[in-house]
Amino acid sequence: MVYGTSYFPTRGDACKYYSTYGIFSFQVDSKIDDGEIHIGMPPDLSTLRRAVLRDDQGGSQRYFIEEDIRVG
Repeated sequence: MVYGTSYFPTRGDACKYYSTYGIFSFQVDSKIDDGEIHIGMPPDLSTLRRAVLRDDQGGSQRYFIEEDIRVG
């Protein structure tokens, strides 16, 4: 299973991503301050749950979580 996160490697990547929604850099700063989005790696990673940096909209990069959900 793969899913997107609210984690970006840099503020610039978050700005690129959100610019496609018409959101300005000062609004991205507010989202960071409010904890709506994050800069850096996602927490709680393991061998079964890893973060992968992928290209995303607006020329940004964003972390996605890949989970290994193999059953017994």
